Amino acid sequence: MLLDMNLKMLMRLLIKMRSLLFHCKNYEVKIDRIANRPEKIIPEEVKERVQECKDCIVVLITIEIDDKIKKMTSLLKDEISKMSLEVGHKNIVILPFAHLSNNLAQSKQGIEAITLIEEKLKGEFNVIRAHFGSHKSLLLDIYGHPGNARYREFY
Repeated sequence: MLLDMNLKMLMRLLIKMRSLLFHCKNYEVKIDRIANRPEKIIPEEVKERVQECKDCIVVLITIEIDDKIKKMTSLLKDEISKMSLEVGHKNIVILPFAHLSNNLAQSKQGIEAITLIEEKLKGEFNVIRAHFGSHKSLLLDIYGHPGNARYREFY
């Protein structure tokens, strides 16, 4: 039991940036309200209240404390490129998603990471980035094929 608890604690320390990738027929997001949780969140300015995209890869990303942002964003870009090649679509949606961790980085680090990911993808893909720091209504119409959904952890 003690060994199991220590192993879980060690894994929590080792696991860093987390991501869910979905191959979607349709994506839509609507900002419902600005977030006030977690405590100390600093939402970015809202530029678009509604976004839509068809035939895309939606990338839900959680940035954690002590993530090595440059290294991990490169690894995530490689994973997105691989999935794009496999499914044949170049539309990418970057969606900040705090719900994959309880060890979240500060807002500044989160925004820095998703901005860096967006910049790394822009030359090769059509990129949409969802708002950081809001509660959103989310529609994901996910294709039903092998490899349509992937969970990744980057160390």
